Amino acid sequence: MKYRNFGKTGWGISELSIGVLRLEEALEAPDEKKRLERVEAIRFAIDRGVNYVNLGYPSYFRDRQKACEYVNEALDREYRSKVKVAVNLPVRGLITREDLDNALDSQMRLFNIEKADFCIIDNVRSDSRDILKSLDIASWASSVIDKGKIGYIGLGFHDDAHYLKDIIDICPQWEVIHIELSIPDYLHHPGVGALTFTQEQNIAVIATDITKAGRLTASSRKNVREVQSAAREKMSPEERCIRWALSFSGIASAQMSVQAEFNSVKQIEKYLSYTEGFAPQDVGIWEMLDAARLREAYFANRASPCKACYCCMPCPYGIDAPRIIELINDESMFPDTGIPEFQYNFENHQNKVCTECGSCNKLCLKRYQPQRIVLEAYERYANKRMNK
Repeated sequence: MKYRNFGKTGWGISELSIGVLRLEEALEAPDEKKRLERVEAIRFAIDRGVNYVNLGYPSYFRDRQKACEYVNEALDREYRSKVKVAVNLPVRGLITREDLDNALDSQMRLFNIEKADFCIIDNVRSDSRDILKSLDIASWASSVIDKGKIGYIGLGFHDDAHYLKDIIDICPQWEVIHIELSIPDYLHHPGVGALTFTQEQNIAVIATDITKAGRLTASSRKNVREVQSAAREKMSPEERCIRWALSFSGIASAQMSVQAEFNSVKQIEKYLSYTEGFAPQDVGIWEMLDAARLREAYFANRASPCKACYCCMPCPYGIDAPRIIELINDESMFPDTGIPEFQYNFENHQNKVCTECGSCNKLCLKRYQPQRIVLEAYERYANKRMNK
């Protein structure tokens, strides 16, 4: 295992890290065999040098205590001392400082920890700025760090990169940022555009969802398969994803999902083999062009060319049309309806019924007709709750 600098912390993080209790796990039926395999897989990864575990989102699961059991078992005894762990507090639903304290304490109880090495304020977007200011997130971070509850604070950011500076300025203590970064997400919310600013501020970056929860490595649409077959640099989809993500020197670590990627010792050995002897400069121009062609192939399958620029907002009825279009486009690009359907209902979009007022269509600079996609999503997803 190789290690990269982790920003201002002075710590070296493993190039591959682990994410548990991700959204895709919440879609599974309980399986004792899988539980035991994941305990073994997490411990094997740690024995091989992985030293960062993102503890995920128990809130996705109805029985949170049950969901956390395999994680607690895997990190029992000496394994907890070998890794840094991060708890996640989604910004949605946080209104008061008491909410922050309760959310943090709840996570720490679920995972039986007295101190979290990192606390990630997650799902931060441009419209989270006022929430973070009202919570005085900087003073709260100083308070819980001084009390010894957490070591460092970070954020999970999902919006255009040009909003990032305003968010960073709210809390000088930010030490790490989690961003979704896959080949299709090269320039999307925030994409590699975030790396310039984070490097200037010496904020560590962890790339998550590099295989889109395994959807980039599973069976794909015909046009994508044709591009994969014609690629100049031959390699498996898994290797292509991991080499692409780690080719950016501003990425400190690529986070592997226990459900989608690190689900067995065999899988871990495979992914580790892709990083052995690997250096960012090993990814040449032909490999990057192959990735660009794959991106174009995925984009050709989108239901809408909308890039979720949010120019059609605000909706007078509180409907988040750009986010809904993201979910519909995900379903169109990847042959898997489960994840976007779950997200649509978990994020409570179905509670906001479109009145067909046409406001978003008028505001859209490209005339992409966002109202059509909103109505289509409501027909497909509304009231089909899938959390276990």
